[in-house]
Amino acid sequence: MSESGVAERLEQVETLAIQVFGSRAAAISWLASPNFALDGRPPHSLCTTILGALQVRRLLRSIEYGGVL
Repeated sequence: MSESGVAERLEQVETLAIQVFGSRAAAISWLASPNFALDGRPPHSLCTTILGALQVRRLLRSIEYGGVL
C-alpha cells in the first residue's frame, strides 16, 4: 500500500466531507468519530484501502442527498 495513495484518498474524502458538512472543522470531526453505518469505525480509518474510501464516499453522498444506505 502506497503512502501517497492513502494520503490522496484521505484528501479526496476530506474535500467531499467539507462540501457535505460546510466546514473543515465539522468534516474533520465527522471523519474522526465512530460511525454506526461503518460498523462503529471512524470514516478516516477506512481510507487506507480503495474499497474503504469508496464506502466512506458513498456514505457522504447519501448524507448529502438525504438518502439512506
